[in-house]
Amino acid sequence: MSLIKQTKLISLNSSDAIIQHNQSAGYLSDVIFDFKQLLGESKNIIYSAVSVHSVDMTNSFYNVNELNNKINIKITILSGGNETLHTITIPVGNYSASTYVVKFNALFLSLTGKAGILAIDRNNGVYSLSPDANTYTITILPTSTAYTILGLTPNTTPVFTFSGNHLFNKGCNFLGITHLNIFSKALASDNIDSKSKSQNNLVSVIPVIAPSYALITYESRNEESLMKNKNVADIDILITDNNGSLVNFNFIDWNITFSIHTYRLIDVAKMVNEPEFKDLLNIKKDDKPKPKKKLPKAKPDKELDLLLS
Repeated sequence: MSLIKQTKLISLNSSDAIIQHNQSAGYLSDVIFDFKQLLGESKNIIYSAVSVHSVDMTNSFYNVNELNNKINIKITILSGGNETLHTITIPVGNYSASTYVVKFNALFLSLTGKAGILAIDRNNGVYSLSPDANTYTITILPTSTAYTILGLTPNTTPVFTFSGNHLFNKGCNFLGITHLNIFSKALASDNIDSKSKSQNNLVSVIPVIAPSYALITYESRNEESLMKNKNVADIDILITDNNGSLVNFNFIDWNITFSIHTYRLIDVAKMVNEPEFKDLLNIKKDDKPKPKKKLPKAKPDKELDLLLS
């Protein structure tokens, strides 16, 4: 008996999928592909494994998106203690630390009527925020979603005064998504990540090193994960970012090719002697060379014999 490896490629394009989440927003990161049967149980199958063969997708997601673009602030007037609440919503897109400053300061002025000044220290990448007068303070509320981008510790309530400390406590972060996590219940294995701290449906992790709007490519590193499911029909795909949130591809389709490796215990000697195996090798009785027909002997020409005598 011999262990034989059989490999099947499964190429998935998001344009062929059934979208499960945020269809109108063009996320394309929670989808199902409706196949009839890809893998079934068999007595000679010892186990099956899965790997990502290749990935081709566009870096079409934004570093500032609808999940991290809100800054909730409170303006406190020192003379009377009056407080007003405002939400600064940065339009989604790709920003640098400098372009973010321009947009923040413009929106702050239009919403509050005051010139709160956000600035970046180019030597260390740390933001500072200061009121333009000593008559009010600015408080950033922990309900904001932009703490990571701004460089603030989550669940804190920093207060900025005209004469006090204006610095944020961390460097700003505009790297955006640095890796993509690909999950699938159908192709589930025993992989683990630090977020769940347990076995989950993680199939592969794709690094994002392409700049914005460029092509993200990935090719197999001969990594295989043991599959839990013996029967596979539909394939579900879930793609998340560094924080476990669904990725918004902004309507740009992607392509992922998986390899399913099936390891079968086969009696090779017996299989070779089977007629079906010979048929697979295109060795057929009809293909054997036909014997050449014998040509009839020529009859003697009496007239020619007389001429030559």
